[in-house]
Amino acid sequence: MFWHMPTAEETAAEKVCSKCKDANASKGDAWCKECRSKYQKEYRDMLEWRAERRGLIRGILATKEDAAVYFGQYAGRPFMGAEVASILRALPGPAVADESASKTQ
Repeated sequence: MFWHMPTAEETAAEKVCSKCKDANASKGDAWCKECRSKYQKEYRDMLEWRAERRGLIRGILATKEDAAVYFGQYAGRPFMGAEVASILRALPGPAVADESASKTQ
């Protein structure tokens, strides 16, 4: 197997951005500064969205568990829909995790 060794002329030539194909790539990078900046902004926004979604899912699961524990104590009692709705509105809900809580919990 042979590898192409770039010549001095090839290494000295300006590289073109592999993403937009318009601007010159930054030194030591395949993309230009504008493309890299745009990518980093999109990546940070995606991480924020994921964290928010993860928090919402945890809240939904905690609320479901809280309601299940409450109604589990009345195992044999039948409930009417309006009664369940009023009980759910009156429940305080699950405890909110501390800001220092682990991201994996």
